[in-house]
Amino acid sequence: MRSDYALYGVAIICFIIAIIAGALMAYSIQGYTLSGALGISMITIFVVLGIISTTVGYSTRPRAIMPPTQPTPASTAAPAPKILPPSVTTPPPPTEEVTPEPSPTAPPAPPQPVETAVTPLTEPERPMEVAEAEQPKEKPTRRRRKKAQ
Repeated sequence: MRSDYALYGVAIICFIIAIIAGALMAYSIQGYTLSGALGISMITIFVVLGIISTTVGYSTRPRAIMPPTQPTPASTAAPAPKILPPSVTTPPPPTEEVTPEPSPTAPPAPPQPVETAVTPLTEPERPMEVAEAEQPKEKPTRRRRKKAQ
C-alpha cells in the first residue's frame, strides 16, 4: 500500500475527531462536555495534525514518470515542393500538342488555370557562385615544435 494513502486516512480521522470535539463543545450533550480551554486545544491539535498529515501525504505521493521523448516520425503528408531559384530552374521542353480545330458552332475553350508556385515561409537557399564552388579550400597546416636538445 502506498504511504500517501495511509497519511490521507490519518488526516481524515484527525479531521473527524476535530469535528466531533467541536460538536461536543457547541452542544452540551449530557455526560460528554468539554471545557472551553480543553476543547479548543483538542480541536486545534487535531486540525493541525490533519493538515500536516495531508501535506506529508501529498509530498510523498509517487510522481508520474515521463518516458523519454523520441522524435516523432515525419507525417505522411506530401513534403512541400522545393523551389529552386529562378537562375537554376530550366523550363520544360516545349511539347507540340495537336488540337483539333474547333468547329464554328462550338463554344470557345475555357482558359487553362495557371499553376502558381508555393513560396516557402523562409528564404530559399541561394546557390553558391561558380567561382566559390570550383576553388578547393585549403586546410590550415599546423607547425610542429622543435625538439629541445
